[in-house]
Amino acid sequence: MFRTESTWQAIAWLVMLVGTVTFIAVLIRAELLIRRLGRQPNSDASET
Repeated sequence: MFRTESTWQAIAWLVMLVGTVTFIAVLIRAELLIRRLGRQPNSDASET
């Protein structure tokens, strides 16, 4: 019984870890996308 409980606990920790890493990756991608979109109007304004 303890072995099954610890297995589920390990699975839960693994799911939380994967979710956290995925969430951080999504935030980084969103930040890079926002920066890229923010630079495009600035580059167009500097060219004119």
